[in-house]
Amino acid sequence: MSAGLIDVHSHHYPGSYLDACRRSDSGLEHYVREDGRLVVLQDGAVAAAIPQPLPSMDHRVAMMDEVDVDVQVMSVSAPNVFRLPRDLRVPLTRDLNDEFGDLVSGGGGRLRFFASLPLPDVDASLAELDRVLDAPGVVGVMLCTTVDRRTLDDDDFAPLWEELSRRRAVAFVHPTTACSTEGLREFALSLALDFLAETTNAIGRLTYSGTFERYPDIRWIFSHLGGTVPFVHHRFDNYAGQFPECRRHTTRRPSEQLRDLYFDTVSTHPAAMRCAFETFDISQFLFGTDYPHVPGGLRAFVETLEAAGLPAEDLARVRRHNAAALLGIE
Repeated sequence: MSAGLIDVHSHHYPGSYLDACRRSDSGLEHYVREDGRLVVLQDGAVAAAIPQPLPSMDHRVAMMDEVDVDVQVMSVSAPNVFRLPRDLRVPLTRDLNDEFGDLVSGGGGRLRFFASLPLPDVDASLAELDRVLDAPGVVGVMLCTTVDRRTLDDDDFAPLWEELSRRRAVAFVHPTTACSTEGLREFALSLALDFLAETTNAIGRLTYSGTFERYPDIRWIFSHLGGTVPFVHHRFDNYAGQFPECRRHTTRRPSEQLRDLYFDTVSTHPAAMRCAFETFDISQFLFGTDYPHVPGGLRAFVETLEAAGLPAEDLARVRRHNAAALLGIE
């Protein structure tokens, strides 16, 4: 049995997706940065900075081999497909999932993926979920913290959460631009800093709205150590005690609900990682790299995890065993 790492947070962008983002009717804007990256904006705020040309699958596997990553889970990151017009979004989502399936089948067992869904169209998303969730290589679905200016606790999404819960599906949640980007359009603030706030806010809304409690069998993964949740953990219960609206839709204390979540380790700050590990149980953490977005490859993320100072048994769980159990990759 391999002891290599499982990386649950990596991305890939097929040419069809990049072409869609560049379309004048995409609902998005874009420009090419001086270093050649394609910068995609949603509502005037930076949602993605995608390397161009995109590294090949051979390069991906070579990067994995350098640091003993055995399996990597791919997804289409923010802004995903949610802002695209419906007549483009629905067929493109199918094509993306099929292309990812082909990449996985030719990946020698080294690759898996989180399937995209054509939200905010719930009926089309349920149809695509039924089509792909049990397909080879699919380990769950990809969501963003907001969906075309809607938060994830929006009542319209309830049928999707019900089905994901019924199927005990994994939902990987990645930050994207806020419902309002006022104040976030300058200095690339949306991507640089507010992504962490978006993850925090999404977790807060799903907690206080009772979404986590109503759909208890969805297995949620939140990226980047859960945003700022490890650092403001105490505030979840504090404000549930102070404001009745924070208790109206749920019977469980927020801190209890947070114990059911998973978080990936995408961070290059060992002190932040240690705080997260001390706040939650080690069983809640999964290794991630955000490849290919961070220059320099995957090594920084492996070294940061090692620098966090976990005991050997806990380090092995974060490196591989937690993800293997959750995603069925053993």
